[in-house]
Parts: sequence; C-alpha cells; structure tokens
Amino acid sequence: MRSAPFTLLLSAFLCAIGCSDGGDGGAGGTGGQGATGGTGGATGGTTSTSTGGTDASTSATGSATGSTSASTGDATSSTGDATSSTSGTGGTGGGMAVRTPAASASTLREAGEKANPPILIGAAISGGGLNNGDYKRVAAAEHSYVTAENEMKWDALEPNPGQFSWGAADNIVNWARSNNMKVKGHTLVWHNQLPGWANSLSGATQVEQAIRRHIENVMGHFKDRIDTWDVVNEAVITNSDTGVGNPRMRPSVFFNALGERFIDLAFQIAREQDPNAKLYYNDYSIDALNDKADFVYEMIKGMVERGVPIDGVGFQMHIGPPNNEAGGADVAANLRRFADLGLEVLISEMDINRCSNQVTAEEQLEYYHDIVEACFVMPECTAITFWGINDGRSWLNSWSGALCNGQSSQSLLFNDQYQKKETYNKVMDALMGR
Repeated sequence: MRSAPFTLLLSAFLCAIGCSDGGDGGAGGTGGQGATGGTGGATGGTTSTSTGGTDASTSATGSATGSTSASTGDATSSTGDATSSTSGTGGTGGGMAVRTPAASASTLREAGEKANPPILIGAAISGGGLNNGDYKRVAAAEHSYVTAENEMKWDALEPNPGQFSWGAADNIVNWARSNNMKVKGHTLVWHNQLPGWANSLSGATQVEQAIRRHIENVMGHFKDRIDTWDVVNEAVITNSDTGVGNPRMRPSVFFNALGERFIDLAFQIAREQDPNAKLYYNDYSIDALNDKADFVYEMIKGMVERGVPIDGVGFQMHIGPPNNEAGGADVAANLRRFADLGLEVLISEMDINRCSNQVTAEEQLEYYHDIVEACFVMPECTAITFWGINDGRSWLNSWSGALCNGQSSQSLLFNDQYQKKETYNKVMDALMGR
C-alpha cells in the first residue's frame, strides 16, 4: 500500500469528524500474517511475542475537553503545553490548524523542541543498550522522550506477588532524566509478559486486588519522575494482526475475571494514584482505517462518555508483517477522529519492517515521511516514539512473527554503526515541513 500525497493527507487532517467516522471496515493493512504484532518481550530482549505491539500511548486529560497538552516533561525544552496553540473543544476539531516547523534544526530532538507547539521525539530504550557508548550518544542527542522497552512491564517489576524489583527500570529513568528527557511508563496492565503467578489468578476479587496493588506500587514508586503512563495495552484482538476481521475484547486473566470493566478500573486506580498524570490506552494495528481501529474508537468514545479518566491514545505504528500497513492519509484521518474526542494522540512504537520484502524500500521511505507528517501537523499529536535506536538491536530481527528469519528488519533510522539512514532523512523532512 503506497502513501497518499500530502494534499490528500492534509485534506484528511482538516476534514470534520464525519470524514473519518467508522472508517472502512477491513480496509486496514496488507501486512503479513502472524499471530502477534508489536513489541513483545521474549524476543532479543526487546519486546514480547504472542501479542501485537505494546507500547506507549499518550493522551490528554480524560475529559473530552479537547485540550492537547503536549506531554513534555519537567526538564525538556521540547515539552511545553500544546494547549497554548490548540483551544478547540472535544468533537469540534477546532484550534490551531497545523503545527509550525522549526526554522532550522540539526537533530530530530531539536526539530521537535523548536516546533510550535513542541512535539516529543522518543525512542524505546533497553537497559542493555545503555551499556554501549554509541547507543547512549545517539539516543540522548536525537530524542527527548523515553519508553523502557521491557524493564517496566509486569514480569520485570513484580516477579512475585507484592515483591517489586526496581533496579533496571530505575537505571533507565535516571539516565533519561540526567539527559533532560521525559519518560513514559510502559505498561501497567497488559496480558503479555506477566509472571506465572499473575496468569494463575482467578476470580474477580483476586484479579482486582492484584491490579490495584501493582498500579499503586508502580506509579507510587515513580510518581515524582514519571507523569505519563500506558495504563492498558492491547486489550482488543482481531482475526488477523492486520486489524481485520471480528474485532473483540482479548481473552486475558483480566478480561476473563472482570470483563471489559477491567479497563475502566485500571484507569480509575491510576487517576486515584496520581491526579496529574497523563493516562493512555495503547494498541497496535489501529493505525489504518480498519475493523480494529473502528472497534477501539467506539470503545474509547464510550470511556470518554462515561467519564473514565483517559487522556489519550497511543498508535503503535508497527508497520509491516504481521501488522497493518497504513498510508499517511489514513493515519491522518484516524488520528483526527480520536483527537476529536478531546484526547491527545501519539505515535508510540514506530518501526517499519522490511522483512520478506512485503514493504519495499520505496514504500518504507514514503511511509516514514507521510506518517510522521500526519502526526506532526496536528497539535493534538504530542509525541512520536521509534521502537529502538538502530537496526541491529531491533526486536523484530529475532521475532518469528515478523518473518525476518534472523536477518535484519532494516526497520529503524540508524544502521548497525549508528549512522543515519535515508529513513532518518525522511523523518527529518517531515518534521521540518518538507
């Protein structure tokens, strides 16, 4: 699937909510088949296997206020309130028409910080990566936003009931803060990368107690250092990881015990723990206009209408097998309809996978430019996070679902020697309005 030209993308962005309501059921990606999408853990120390991508969703203030505070953080100049430029109310798509690019910039981070309003440029960071000098240098120079790849998932933080292990996550958070980078907590409630004891829970009381204890302890530990959280991750499944066919709630220890209300419950507990934190829902293959995106839209719309304290939605943007492919115009329309609920939107785990040549080199460059552009022009789109730094460390390389067969996925912005690729140049062009 090729990206649409900018004129189509911009028209999709500027249209009213009616342009994108409902989407095209089943029109979502053409990516490869596989049992899982985005970021899972058992693969090369980066992400997990049996479920689609996992990461960061960022969102505004939960009420359908339409304010779009850029989730920028204490120490980063790339933060600041996007609300200074966007005053529309939920459902209207009002406010500032487009974000203004920087006049000049030499790094992705600088391009994001100098934009008006600023936009966070992020990366998934691994503890192992921080042992490499080139990795740390590029990560800090080019990014203002950090998501821990695996170190803040349930199995890493609470390996035994009520016993917490903070060391690996603290190292990432402290490194990020020392480099004036904001951190998003990822992820509080997810069906994957759970310790065995959590998967063995049964009954509503046990499960609710476990959710409450985990959220309260994790958010409490990081309260003064992290103020944006992926609260619930990947709660919806379809027959295909491309987001097509029979969208429904995913069976999990949480859903099986509590039904769909586990999502509301998690957000309510998170809000009680930190009244000022940004709370996000995050999912994969909701990037295109497809069955899953429509289902998630209705789910999030219902949450907003019920007053659930959700601030935004993260679109993982794992493009290519086994997930969807999404052109710029479809991404723009999708981001717009979610933003018109009064929420922040963000790209939370972006990589574009060249495995098995299902995405060509030309298409990869088009996707990188047009998808980043679709987010950048929207003040309500507060962050773009890439799922890793360089190709050699991509989780996709060793995950069978991506069809790489141990070869490089060629999916990121830097090569194995930490040199900029043409994908980097396309992203920079989009951030600079080119």
